[in-house]
Amino acid sequence: MPLNRPSPLDPVPPWWKGLRGIAALVLVLALLAGGGFWLLGGDGDGEDRCAEDVPGLVLAGPGDDRECIGVMNETAYAFDPRLNDVTEKIAAENRRVRDQWEKPAAGRTPVPYVKVALLTPMTASDSSVLPIEEIRSSLEGAYTAQCRANACPGLSAVNAIGIHGRTPQIQLVLASEGRNQTHWRPVVERLSGMTGGEHPLVAVAGMGVSVPETQRAADELAQRKIPAIGAVLTATNVNSERLFKVSPSNTDYAKALRKRLDRLPAEQRRGYLVFDSRDDNFVRTMRQAYDEVFADYIDKRRVSFVGTTGPRTEGMPSLFFNAFNNICLTKSELVFWAGRGRDLADLVRSLSSRNQCGHDKPITIVVGSQGAVQQANDVMGLLKDSRITILEASATDTGQWIRGNGAPSGFKPFLQGFRDLKFPDKELSDGYAVMHHDSVLTAVWALRMVTGQTGRETPGVQDVFNQLTNLHDAAVVPAASGDLSFDDASGGWPHNKPVPIIQAPGGAADPGPLYKTQ
Repeated sequence: MPLNRPSPLDPVPPWWKGLRGIAALVLVLALLAGGGFWLLGGDGDGEDRCAEDVPGLVLAGPGDDRECIGVMNETAYAFDPRLNDVTEKIAAENRRVRDQWEKPAAGRTPVPYVKVALLTPMTASDSSVLPIEEIRSSLEGAYTAQCRANACPGLSAVNAIGIHGRTPQIQLVLASEGRNQTHWRPVVERLSGMTGGEHPLVAVAGMGVSVPETQRAADELAQRKIPAIGAVLTATNVNSERLFKVSPSNTDYAKALRKRLDRLPAEQRRGYLVFDSRDDNFVRTMRQAYDEVFADYIDKRRVSFVGTTGPRTEGMPSLFFNAFNNICLTKSELVFWAGRGRDLADLVRSLSSRNQCGHDKPITIVVGSQGAVQQANDVMGLLKDSRITILEASATDTGQWIRGNGAPSGFKPFLQGFRDLKFPDKELSDGYAVMHHDSVLTAVWALRMVTGQTGRETPGVQDVFNQLTNLHDAAVVPAASGDLSFDDASGGWPHNKPVPIIQAPGGAADPGPLYKTQ
């Protein structure tokens, strides 16, 4: 039977039909499956690059939301002018590490190295969850961990760095996922392509904050067998197969607060829950933790508001009219806050005028967070004048630890390294430097345990993941925020992590026994 070929007079089929159309469709689907990273100009003619000499960074997002995302390694790029100093230092150390392998000094053998990525927002806005100050201190803490691992020339106490082994050295790769973490997918795609070769990526640290995008990024990393260590993740529903955290959970925050508040007289335990109604893992699970741990304090006394941070704000943000009226009506002396730190100051301002409604008793705002007190720093004077106290369960208490009060054993060598690298103590106040140091430190501890036992120059992602579950007993991590233990039954959360209570304004009496995670 003859083939049914088109005649010369048959119309030409549209381009989207036939083999050309199928090939084009396959190409588009492949680019989308890869996160569309290269559609952003990451390997093109450079028109969408953040800078001509940094091919790993591209511009993403429309209009005013356009921002720099991608991966920075040996060529410095300041995602914000306020990050210039620390990004320059990280890039310089990454080059020094590479040179020790490629161009060792005379008579020295090449020093092997691997990569650890810091995945987090590197840009900020008035509505982003992370202010630029917290991003900067996060990078400073991560760099301090890198330097301690590598025995950087700038450190004065090289023999007391407190990190197991000396090799492999660490390149700290900065992975910018956008101010609201919405560009995580192309960045994770790029990181996954770095897990092979002579100097593989072996772990991801940081992981941003407890929002849905973090969960998706952690799941994608797990699919690709890459372990991740969250620095300030506390939401109890952000969990993934290969995700570890160095912070306490929101449930731990609530339990630590309960241990403190149970010392109050019974008549002062009448609480009111004020919660952010948005789709935000942190605020939702903080509310749930209060409901579980403080049911007898709160009962049915609760009111919602709309937070100001992140991309999913719906409704009028930061309205505390209902909270003010209800707290006045019930004469509640405890306010349980399930919101982001950036909104806390507005609640303080609202409650400071409660004498107008006849509420003349002191109020304590109960917070489980990292850095919320610092974000409310501009109302510290108002707190004192209006007899409002913030009681915060936190992963750190750097103010007291710098003074030598109750500091974990790992804090002093961290502080020495931080100061050696010319970072000021004030950068420690929000706790983000400490927690991001501990996130990178945990990755280093695990990978060095692998090479110490096997003699291999560089471990792989599976080896590092396996070792993360063995960081306990004799292999406990001497982190700056307290000794950390992980095993295969911890669900990624740290055992024995101390949870200090911070009071603002200061001047608290003896806080009693310190709560530690189970």
